[in-house]
Amino acid sequence: MLGVTKIDRILRNPSLGLIPLLVFSILICYIDSLIAVGVALILSLIGLIAVKTRNRLIYDISTLTFLMALLLSFTSLSDRSVLSKFVVVETIFVILLIFIRLSKGRLLTIAARDRDKAAKNLLKESFRVAFQSQYSLTFHLLLILLYFATGNRDYPNTENTFIINIAQIIIIGLIFVESTRLHLMRRRLFSEEWLPVVTETGQVTGKVAKSVTTDLKNRFMHPVVRVALMSKGEIYLKERDQMRVLNPGKLDYPFERYMQFNDKIDDTVKKIFRKECGSESLPLRFLLKYTFENEVTKRLIFLYVSEVNDEEQLKKLNLEGGKLWTATQIEDNIGTGIFSECFELEFEYLKNTLLLAQRFKKTL
Repeated sequence: MLGVTKIDRILRNPSLGLIPLLVFSILICYIDSLIAVGVALILSLIGLIAVKTRNRLIYDISTLTFLMALLLSFTSLSDRSVLSKFVVVETIFVILLIFIRLSKGRLLTIAARDRDKAAKNLLKESFRVAFQSQYSLTFHLLLILLYFATGNRDYPNTENTFIINIAQIIIIGLIFVESTRLHLMRRRLFSEEWLPVVTETGQVTGKVAKSVTTDLKNRFMHPVVRVALMSKGEIYLKERDQMRVLNPGKLDYPFERYMQFNDKIDDTVKKIFRKECGSESLPLRFLLKYTFENEVTKRLIFLYVSEVNDEEQLKKLNLEGGKLWTATQIEDNIGTGIFSECFELEFEYLKNTLLLAQRFKKTL
């Protein structure tokens, strides 16, 4: 299955549809042009069979090009020089690329009816390579035209080969650039954080990249796990990282994390504790679930509490940059803008439940 996946990734590169033209440009310099056209046509047909419909645009063009070249091989074209034969094939290829460009709107309209978004993206990738190929090969044809315009009619074989070599460099460059771009894109997607899109009840309806949803602000709702760390009736708070989407620099719990797509809440809590204090064995209790929305974010928040009343255990957590706050200290500063919005909402609940219970225990 892994091998199939790798092959599928390779075949997703639409620039590989240029390989038949590259092979033809090499073979025509050494063997009969009819055989060179036949080999290129076979490679094009293999591409048509192996590659998905929306991603084989360049193979379609290549197949049509070499079918036409095959027919022309039985005409007076067979008596022409190697360079002339290649120019004819390259010209056909470029003309078909131009035709495809003019048909882009209609083809994309047809693709828009397809519910498969991946197929539409593959078609757009194919158009990208088609346009790049059109511009690059047209430039090469202009160079050949300039060469012919010099008036030299001898066309030595070395010069013919050099001109064809330029086309080969262009084709290899197009394949290299597209392959590199797709590789970098795959690496970025692999390292990307994918967040589930949820309803207010917690039902997952899809996923979106974190970098994308940040720009879209509160368009989608994502689940966020928060853990309040308490010790003997006090709450540990520290400044939120400046890279946070919501309330950077405000005082809050150190334990907050977006749930990742396909992650369970328990997995997210473990990642939180592992990142902040290197431990996954803290006592934990679920408190409540609620929705939060402002102009920059929309969240379905799962609030947990971890009560650590043993001082030695608390020291082992290696927490840095924060401190324990008493309920009185927090109440004196509520509304001054130093706490995060979520914390101020949750504090009212904590004050009337856990903190109230702690005060009650002290009076016994």
